[in-house]
Amino acid sequence: MSDSRTKNATRNIAFGFLHKIVLLFLPFVIRSLILNLLGANYLGIGTIFSSILDFLSLTELGAGSAIIYSLYKPVAEKDTERICQLLNFYKNIYRFIGFLVLGIGTAILPFITVLMDGEAPPEINVYILYYIYLIRSVVGYFFFAYKRSLLTVHQRTDVISVFSTITVLIVQLGQVFLLYFFKNFYVYAAVPIVGALLSNLVVAFVTKKKYPMYVAKGTLDKATKREIFSKMAGLFGSKLNSVVVNSSDAVVLSAFCGLSITGIYGNYHHIMVSVCGFVMIFFHSMTAGIGNKIVTDTLEENYTLFKKLSFVNFWIVGLGSVAFLCLYEPFMKLWMGEKMLLGLPFVICMVLYFFCFEIQRTIFAFKEAAGIWQKDKLRPFVSMGINIVGNLVLVNVFGVSGVVIATMLCYLLTLPWLNNTLFKSVFTHVKPSENLFRILKYFIVTAIACVATYLPTMLLGDSFLDFCLRVLMCLVIPNIIFAIIFFRSPEFEYFKAQMKSIVKKFVKKH
Repeated sequence: MSDSRTKNATRNIAFGFLHKIVLLFLPFVIRSLILNLLGANYLGIGTIFSSILDFLSLTELGAGSAIIYSLYKPVAEKDTERICQLLNFYKNIYRFIGFLVLGIGTAILPFITVLMDGEAPPEINVYILYYIYLIRSVVGYFFFAYKRSLLTVHQRTDVISVFSTITVLIVQLGQVFLLYFFKNFYVYAAVPIVGALLSNLVVAFVTKKKYPMYVAKGTLDKATKREIFSKMAGLFGSKLNSVVVNSSDAVVLSAFCGLSITGIYGNYHHIMVSVCGFVMIFFHSMTAGIGNKIVTDTLEENYTLFKKLSFVNFWIVGLGSVAFLCLYEPFMKLWMGEKMLLGLPFVICMVLYFFCFEIQRTIFAFKEAAGIWQKDKLRPFVSMGINIVGNLVLVNVFGVSGVVIATMLCYLLTLPWLNNTLFKSVFTHVKPSENLFRILKYFIVTAIACVATYLPTMLLGDSFLDFCLRVLMCLVIPNIIFAIIFFRSPEFEYFKAQMKSIVKKFVKKH
C-alpha cells in the first residue's frame, strides 16, 4: 500500500477499535442491569426484536455497498458532478427504503407474539415496545445516512468511529441511568432513537465542512442506475444470507425454546458479535484501499497482499478461538452466575462457528473491493437453505447448540464455492485449492493452540485472579505456538518488520 493508504487504514483501525471497545463493555453493564432489575425475559425480548428488525434491513438490498463502489472512480478522478448525482440517487433510495421498512414492519406487528412462546412479561405491551424498536431501525434512513458514504470512500471511517463512539457513550450511559433509577423498559428502548438522529446530524455537519463541494443534486443517467441496480441484485443474496444466518438463530430459539433461553443465548452471542466486530474493523478500514490496489497494482502484488492479510486474519481468529474456548464459561460465571451457563459443548460449537465465519473475512474483503457480488449469486441462497433447514431440524435434537451447529455448517459447506468465485474472477493465475489448503493448515494450527491452552486452564479455579491467569495464558501460549510454526514464512517476516517499524516510530515520538 502507498503511505497515504497505510496511514488512512491505520487511523481507521485505531479509531474503529476504540469504538468497538465502547460497544463491547457498556452493553455488559446494561444487560446485567436488565437481568437483575427486570429478568431474563426482558433480555430475550430485546434479542428477538433486534433479530426481527435485522430481517427488515434486507430492504436496503446492498444499496450502500453498490453506491460506495460506484463512487471510487469519480472520487479518484475528482468528478464532482458525478459524485453529487450519485449522492442524490443514494438519498432518494434510502428514503424509499425507510418507508418500505416502516410499512413492512407495521404489517407484521400483529404476528410478533407468535415468536415469543407465551413468555412475554405481563407488564409490557409488546406491540408498543416493538414499534419503538421499529422506529429505531428506520430513523437513520430519513436523516443524512447517505452522507456516511463520502467518509467511507475517502477512507475516513475514523471520523465516523469518533462521533459514533461519543454518541454511543451518551446513549448507553443514558440507558444505564434510566434503567437504574426508573426501571422503565420503554424509555430504555427509545433512547437510541435520539442517538441515531444525533449521530447522523453530526456526520452531515462534518461532511459539509470537509467536502462542501458535494451536494446531493442532479440526475443520474439510466445506464449508471442500471449498473447500480445490477450490483444491488448481486448483493441481495449476500445481504439476505447474512441477515438470515445471523438473525434466524434467535428467532428459532424464541419460538422453540422460549425467551429465557433466547436471552441467555443473547449474552453469548453479544460477546461473539463484539469480537467479530474487532476483526471486521481491520478489513472494513482497508476495503477502500484494497479496491484502489485492485485497479492500480498488478495481479501478483494483489495476491501477495491477499496472503499477508489472510495470515493476519488467521492470527486474530486463532487467538479469538483460543480465548473463546478458555474464557467463555469462566467469564459468564463471573458476569451472570452459574445459572446462566450453557455448558462446554455449546462453547465448542460457538468456537467452530466463530472460526468458520471469520476465516473467510479476507475472501469477502477482496470480493467486495473487486465488486464481483453477482458472480456467485446463488451461493447465499444455498447457505440460507442449509441454515434454515439445519436450525429447524437440529434445534429439536441438540437444543440451543443445534442452531449454532446449523450456522457453522452453512459457512463451512459453502466456503469452497466462495473461495472459487474469488480465484476464478480475480486471482486467475492461482489454483483455488491453494487457499483452501492454507485455511485447513490454519485450522489445524488453531486446534493445536486451543488444546495446548485449554488443558492447563482446567487446573485453575473460578476466582477473578484465576480468570486473569487464564487471560494471560490465552495471550502467551497461542502466540508462542503461532510464532514457532510460522517463524520462517514470508508473511510472518513481513508483519514482524511492520511491527518493528511501528514500535520504532512510537519510541521516537515519546
